[in-house]
Amino acid sequence: MVRTLSRYTTATVVLVITGIIAAFIALAILLVIVDANQGNMIVNAIIEIGRFFSTPFHDMFPQDNAETNVLVNWGLAALAYLLVGGIVARFVR
Repeated sequence: MVRTLSRYTTATVVLVITGIIAAFIALAILLVIVDANQGNMIVNAIIEIGRFFSTPFHDMFPQDNAETNVLVNWGLAALAYLLVGGIVARFVR
């Protein structure tokens, strides 16, 4: 019983962490698309966090427009985090 509870707790933690990462990436995408003031500390921090976690996906599918490039590649990164987090959580359970 304790072992099962521990596995479900671990799976939940994995899902929460990957969900938070995907949410930061999605929020960064939104801020880039609406052309938020990157001179603002909060906006800049969110975009930098999104950029950090989406680094492996930068220019995977290059686009002509910078906003479209961020939407496609960073969006793919957010989906990958959610997919991998779900798969890892499933294996842990």
